[in-house]
Parts: sequence; structure tokens; C-alpha cells
Amino acid sequence: MNEIKVTSTIDRPVCLLLGALGGQGGGVLIDWLVDAAKRAGYPAQATSTPGVAQRTGATTYYFELFPEKNPPAQPIFTFFPASGDLDLMIAMEPTEAGRAIERGFVTDCTTVITATERVYSTAEKVSAGDGRIDAAPIIEALGKATKNLIQLDVKALSAGTAARGNAIAFGAIIGTGILPLTAEECRASITEKGVAVESNIAGFDIGLKAADADPQPTSTEGGLTHNAAPESFTSDIAAFPASTHDIIGYGIARLIDYQNEAYAQLYLTRLKTVCDVDTGENKKLTSEVASHLARWMSYEDVIRVGQLKTRPGRLSQIRAELGVDAGVPLKVTDYFKPGRDEFLSALPKSLSWLVPNLGNGIALHIQTGSFTGYAMLKFMAALKPLRSKSAQYLEEQEAIEQWLDAVAKTAAVDNDLAIRTSNLAIMARGYGRVRKTGLTKLNEIFADWHDNLASNPAGLSAGVDQSILLAHANPDEA
Repeated sequence: MNEIKVTSTIDRPVCLLLGALGGQGGGVLIDWLVDAAKRAGYPAQATSTPGVAQRTGATTYYFELFPEKNPPAQPIFTFFPASGDLDLMIAMEPTEAGRAIERGFVTDCTTVITATERVYSTAEKVSAGDGRIDAAPIIEALGKATKNLIQLDVKALSAGTAARGNAIAFGAIIGTGILPLTAEECRASITEKGVAVESNIAGFDIGLKAADADPQPTSTEGGLTHNAAPESFTSDIAAFPASTHDIIGYGIARLIDYQNEAYAQLYLTRLKTVCDVDTGENKKLTSEVASHLARWMSYEDVIRVGQLKTRPGRLSQIRAELGVDAGVPLKVTDYFKPGRDEFLSALPKSLSWLVPNLGNGIALHIQTGSFTGYAMLKFMAALKPLRSKSAQYLEEQEAIEQWLDAVAKTAAVDNDLAIRTSNLAIMARGYGRVRKTGLTKLNEIFADWHDNLASNPAGLSAGVDQSILLAHANPDEA
């Protein structure tokens, strides 16, 4: 009797790579895919490589599905992809798609699905100044490198629902038609998993439609929204160049919220001294100073912390971000470690002797949702009228005036150098020791500024560039 050998005409699995951050539900999404594949009768396997932490490294999940039901032999799967293997790459954050390009996983055979909203990394957050990575070049590179690019504006797609990004991505994956899975099988897997079934099915359906829709160009230029200044400031803002109106309006709104309208008027008075000497056609110097000055004048002290932690709607926002409705008990714990400098920031200089040396600070765990915890933070916020008498306020205002004077004097000599000088404000950052170090270095830089500007402008320019580079390279010592 002749032996009959049964072979398969399919020689490779469908390969999918997912990059997700901690808390984005990547593991749940992969579980859904594996369950749906097995429910449909397809052999499948998933592996994961954990990241270092929630935002210093993403977890990558690799999924393979053999697109033949009941194959004659068990397929042999691999644990990780090689270049050219991927049919689908899903990024729950756009820079994770950029990592996939860098590693050679994304080719012209790959369909990429990426969320468009940035989740800033630890490296971006700790950078002195604006350390954000611009996602626009990444999206542009993806468009050139991939077979098909699907961008998901998760925030807009989920508006008015409790849908999460992983469920929307699940729907988009199935919507591409690359995996031989039906929507019914996937909905059944969501139901079987038993995690927020109703909202996850809603999210799945949203993603399914989003993958079928015509791709829409997505703006990656900032996407930030700013509070507008009160109408009473309209004429004041109009006195400045049109290109600076938005950032000045935001600065005014921020400072009114931080202190009061008189403080916002001081901001405008200070900014006008720089605008009057700004000779640049695009008024970049005025714009840069407007941004840095608003941030510096709203430095974070214990009063500001209390204000932000007790802001109306904060707990509702936390519930919305977690996808937890009002009927679910929620405990919010805020962690603080104030030192002597933080306590002095709310006291007049004459009373500084009352505060002892606290070493590395006092560790406090405050239940913000409790009556006692909320009352403590609300008391801190209520000290706002006393801020202008505090030791830190006087120190910060003196440093601001020193910086502004250097910028204005430099603008009369070299407008480009004045712009770079304005960027030295990034050294006034953080709190406690870091902030003290930064203010001390700024005082050292500006101590002989006018003499150096007159006698050695080239050396001064090089020193400014070096100070900014060092601040970016080592923000804790900025």
C-alpha cells in the first residue's frame, strides 16, 4: 500500500507585533486575539517581552496565527519576529511604532495601526525645557515605510463612551481583514474574558468601523489646548505682535489662576520691556520670553500643589481616565515628601526660623478623597493670598528680574543671542535642591553679564550654548 502524504499549501503564519505601555491593556488585547483564534479553530501562539517600567519601556507582544483550520501537523511558532515577517504592527503610542521601524520590523509588507496621542516618556518629562519628541516625522516615516497606515485618534473615537484604546485597536485589527477572524468570534472572546464587557464591545465596534473608514490626515503638531485670557485683557494682548497672542493669552489665564489679575498685569508689564527691544521679524524673542516667563512666574510651591490637588472635577477626571463610573469606590492617595524649602515657600522670610532642618523631607501619604486629606490640601491652597510675602516668592521675583534684564540688554546687541539667553530660564525648574541649584547657577551666569556682553560677546554666546546643553544633558543639576 502506498503511503499518502497530506501537506498544507500554506507555508507561513500571520504575524502581529503589539507595542503597549503599562496600563494600556496590551496583555488583555493579546488574550482576546488568542482566544478568538482558538475559538475559530486556528492554531495560535502569543509571547511577550516586558518593558522596564510603565513609561521607560513598552511591553512588546508577539502573536502568530496559522491561517488553516485543523492543519495536518502542528505548526512550529517562533517567540519573536524577524525583519520582513510582520503582517501587522500595532502601536498604542506613536513612538513605539517608530521603535519598530528602527528595529527593521516595519516593511512595505506591513500594515501599521497606531494611536496618535502621545504618552510622554520619563526621559521627555525630566528634560530641562521642552523635551517632547515630535511625532510628526515618525508618522511621516510610517506612511512611507508601510503597506498601509491606520491612525487611531483614540480620544476622539471614544468620546462620549467608556471605550478603552485596546478594545478600539482590537476592532481595527479585525477591520483590516488580515486575520481570518470574524467580528462575532472576537465579541465572544471579549464576553468570555469578562472584563468591562459592555464598554469593550463598544470600543471593538468603534475600531472596526475606523479601520474601514477612509484614512483622515491627523495633526501631530502639538494638539495642545490653552485656556483663553478674560475679555478684559483683549486690548492689552492686542498691543503685542499677532504671532504671540495665543501664548500670551494662555500665560495670562495661567497666572490669574495661579495668583490674581494683578499678577497677570505684572507679567504683561515685564513682557512689554522685552517686546520693545525685539528686532526680529517673527518676534520669536517675545514669544519665547512669553512662554518662559509665564511658567517661571507660576513656579510650583506647596500652595500651588494644594490648589491643583483640590481642583473641582479632579476626581471625576481620574475616574474617566480609569474608566470607572461613579458607583465604584475609588481611593486616591497623593504622595508628598516636603523638605524645609517647601515649607518656607509658604512662610514670610521673618518666620523662617520656625522651620527646623527636615533632612531629606517628610514622607506623607494623604488620602485626597477623605475629609481629613482634602481639608489639609484645601488649607494649603487657601494660603494663596500670603504667597507674595513668602521667602520663595521674593527670591523667585529677584531672579526673574535679573534674567529679564539680561535678555533685554542682550537684545540691543544681538537678537539671536537674546533668544538663546531667554532659554536659560529652563534652569529655573523643579523644586527643593534641584531648583536651588538652578537659581544659584543662573545668578552666577548673570552676575557679570553686562561686562561680558560688552567685552567678550563671542565667549558669552559660547557659554550660553554650553549651559543650555549641560541643562538638557543633566536636568537634575540644571
